Amino acid sequence: LKRAPTTAVLRSAGRTVRASASMATSGDGRSARPRTAEDAEFEEADVILAELRRRAATGESDLPWGDTKERREAPDGALLVERTYALGGSEDPGRPVLTLLEMPYSAHPDVSVGVNGTGGVVWPGALGLVNLLRQRFDELLGAAASAPVLALEIGAGCGLPGLCLAVLLGTSGTPSAAEGLHRVVLTDEAEAVLANLRRNVEANVAQLGSCLAEVARLEWGELLEGEAAPPAEAVDVLLGSDVIWGHRGALVGRLARRLVRPGGLLLISAQEGCEGLDVFQAALRCPEQEGGEGRAFGIEVTQAHEAGE
Repeated sequence: LKRAPTTAVLRSAGRTVRASASMATSGDGRSARPRTAEDAEFEEADVILAELRRRAATGESDLPWGDTKERREAPDGALLVERTYALGGSEDPGRPVLTLLEMPYSAHPDVSVGVNGTGGVVWPGALGLVNLLRQRFDELLGAAASAPVLALEIGAGCGLPGLCLAVLLGTSGTPSAAEGLHRVVLTDEAEAVLANLRRNVEANVAQLGSCLAEVARLEWGELLEGEAAPPAEAVDVLLGSDVIWGHRGALVGRLARRLVRPGGLLLISAQEGCEGLDVFQAALRCPEQEGGEGRAFGIEVTQAHEAGE
């Protein structure tokens, strides 16, 4: 299977980038549940994972990939999968490894099966964003990391990009005690997703070094309508993966103008050609034309195609 997610790095009153990566994740096939269509999808993903492992072993690729540690069933019948994501190539035995709990049935329309949303799994756009952060961290944030960096992830889901950024910040150098620590705020809306995010943050605290990671609820409409305060604002970095489709393109543009400080960065991944992407870019280049206010963003775009989910 092939997908081409793209990742945008946008700098307020500056410049920007888009990159991508895709990845499949799989289960080990052991389950007490009746066989379903999702099991077939996991088996297909196993084939993709085998190819990704081969490429990593031969040096053809060093993209991070999710290695399944355990599959189990929650008391409510939902499938839970624990996976590890290595933030570095196979040639680096000391690379950080994140452990995430995912809920593959979270997009199921039956709310008794999952969280009835998309935040329970790691999507290809998240892997594209992680790859961009790994490859260009020094260029984009290396100098800034000598002082405390404040970052916020929207639509965090399982939290892979935000936790990756927290690891990179926390291991890049420690700000002085007087200045404080780096801080990454992972946000989403559904309570089941937030509860899983908290579990994932707690499971990876030891990897974060001098960075604090926290979880907060953020409903975009409430913020933009002035009905709720943001968990953080004037952020140095705002990031999100696979958060643009349909009318959400304009919303993400408005969120960026509301939350990113002048000179800050916006890093967004999106499937190439997805609905709402053009509106999103227009809202950043010319906010007044999209009925918005505030400063424009410069935009740089990079595209990549990888084997993926």
